[in-house]
Amino acid sequence: MKKIILSMIAMFAITAVASAAEYTINDADVDALIENCVEASTIALNVENNAVIPAAAFGSGSPDAAVTLVLTYFLGWLGIHRHYLGTRPFMWLIYLVTFGGIFGIVPLIDFIFEIVAIVEGSGVGQFAGNTSFFMWL
Repeated sequence: MKKIILSMIAMFAITAVASAAEYTINDADVDALIENCVEASTIALNVENNAVIPAAAFGSGSPDAAVTLVLTYFLGWLGIHRHYLGTRPFMWLIYLVTFGGIFGIVPLIDFIFEIVAIVEGSGVGQFAGNTSFFMWL
């Protein structure tokens, strides 16, 4: 409960201090930036640099199971693991409104289902893109 209250105080403090009036957009600079852009493909990056680049870094493939487990364990009450898996952008708000996912029960069950999926060999990719609050349903 302390984590939730501190997180909400921090969010309110940040929004109170932040001001959009300080930022301006110069259309000419934006147009010049877009004109000077160079398109890069994942194939070109792999061939030119001789580097192994994980497919998840480019938004394709299945998410890394270890990263998902760490996010669920430490930040599960915020729903950050759900963002990593590709859910709705406002899912963190639902987790906060329900006091950390129904007082931490939902992240605990998420964590258990992720471990079971990894042990069975199906991986956490089966939960990717799920938009429901209960990702295991």
